[in-house]
Amino acid sequence: MRRTDSERTGTRTGQRGNYFYLSYAQSPPLAGTVKAGPDRWVREFYQDLAAAVREQASPDSDIGPGLYDQEIPLDSWRASLSQALSRAEVFVPLYSPGYFARSWPGREWACFERRLRDANVDNPLRRFRPVLWTPLPRDVDPPDLAELVADAEGEYAENGLRTLLRLQPYRPTYDRIVRRLAAQIVDLADNSPIGPSPAPDIDAVQSPFQAEAFGAVFAITMAVPRVRDLPGDLDRSGYGETSEDWKPYPGDQLAPLTEHAAGIVERMDLAVMVTSIEKKRGDDLTSRPGVVIIDPWFIGTERGLAALESFVTNLQPWVLPMVVLGTSRDARSAELAEQVRAILRASGGHGEAAQRAIAGIDSLAMFAALMPILAAEAERQYLRHGFEARRSGARVGRPRPAANLLNESRAASDPPADRF
Repeated sequence: MRRTDSERTGTRTGQRGNYFYLSYAQSPPLAGTVKAGPDRWVREFYQDLAAAVREQASPDSDIGPGLYDQEIPLDSWRASLSQALSRAEVFVPLYSPGYFARSWPGREWACFERRLRDANVDNPLRRFRPVLWTPLPRDVDPPDLAELVADAEGEYAENGLRTLLRLQPYRPTYDRIVRRLAAQIVDLADNSPIGPSPAPDIDAVQSPFQAEAFGAVFAITMAVPRVRDLPGDLDRSGYGETSEDWKPYPGDQLAPLTEHAAGIVERMDLAVMVTSIEKKRGDDLTSRPGVVIIDPWFIGTERGLAALESFVTNLQPWVLPMVVLGTSRDARSAELAEQVRAILRASGGHGEAAQRAIAGIDSLAMFAALMPILAAEAERQYLRHGFEARRSGARVGRPRPAANLLNESRAASDPPADRF
């Protein structure tokens, strides 16, 4: 019997494998929320590909056809996702502008690739089988795109597989592409098997993609003290080594506030950049929309007070402030919060949403409700003041007839598609 790479390296996990893992433009579910379902077309493609793999796989194969995030339970979601990536033989990313603009799909990619490298798998990128889901901007070139398009049928190369799936006249082309992809997956898994092997914690990896090239960038700037900058008598729970680690409601949140904010903004089809106010360059204030999230204890030091005052001096209407009160309700916390409000109100020009945010966020639920409103307002102000924001729906050149037929072919009952 042929020995797998993982058996040779001694990294077997004892888990049942899967032929493929499907990765698409999505964001991780946030604690206390319902996991958002994917575009119906992503779900249909996954089902079609799994069925084609099942049909072509050996009858005595003991591994599952496929897996994607919708089949992973919400309990311990991140750990379950890492386990899913540890079991897949092939990684199938759905290329779209949103796929590269969001950080989470890139982290899935990085997690799978590092797993293969740790297991000493030869040529790890051979285990990636990308799909051109929707057209990409002309000036971007993700891995294997040139080869993917060069060998593709014309309608697929020009319009992407999602269009072929949605339009009945192109279903034969779609079916051929799905069967061909399934054959490649089965060939790799059956003839060059890896076998399950440990994948790294997905929170320990970073996306390898430059999100700025694929979508408008939204800046989340943190004005939060590091744990070592806090006074000795302040509760340190929720603070970390960097401002980006802050968990103002540690009883309600497992992930830092930056991750909650990024997840909300990425669902609005914007790439996200997270930084601290002390690292912020002046030109970043005028180059992108964003929010600045302020912990009143940031101005508890002279350095923090000076940094915030300098930041506010140059504040633009498309960078909106948010005061997050956390769980401290003592007199000193209230005094610092009022001082922050006074600094922000002196800068003037804040709309209703920003005024609510300046008044203070006192729960994770309130943060989740107000953050998308602020993000939308920041982008609106950015566009209103004459700056061009590249949204991730850019198309390649002039579409072929398949794309032009899209609006004519959709039934009136079709729900509007999510942006992927």
